[in-house]
Amino acid sequence: MSFVNKHNILLEVQNEFRKMKSTETASQTFIESVQEAMDQHLHVVGKILDLTKAYDILNHNTLLDKLDSYSIRGNMNLWFKIYLSKGLQFVEITRMEHKNFMQYRYISSFRKIVRGVPQGSMLGLFCFCYI
Repeated sequence: MSFVNKHNILLEVQNEFRKMKSTETASQTFIESVQEAMDQHLHVVGKILDLTKAYDILNHNTLLDKLDSYSIRGNMNLWFKIYLSKGLQFVEITRMEHKNFMQYRYISSFRKIVRGVPQGSMLGLFCFCYI
């Protein structure tokens, strides 16, 4: 994260990957902003976005261009490109038929992941947060 801090990539309002910041500090900042506006008798409008599927739709080229703008170029950018392009996904369904105690398993063919970032990894979270 020293590269991110050194080049001042994050906005001040960014809470992920920052010391002493978290979803709790993000929520607290939002609440304080609403309270302050209400104290000044201002109208308050909140816009809440559901980013549940956001990891799944991130465009790889957009991410690579953004990394390039942060001076992550050459071999390092190529490494990210390979990391993102090597992903495969499939669907597996297992069904148990209780009458005859038979288990049926269906597996789809593998497909290349063309957008999104790997979930469950710190690098996937890093890619998503810095876009």
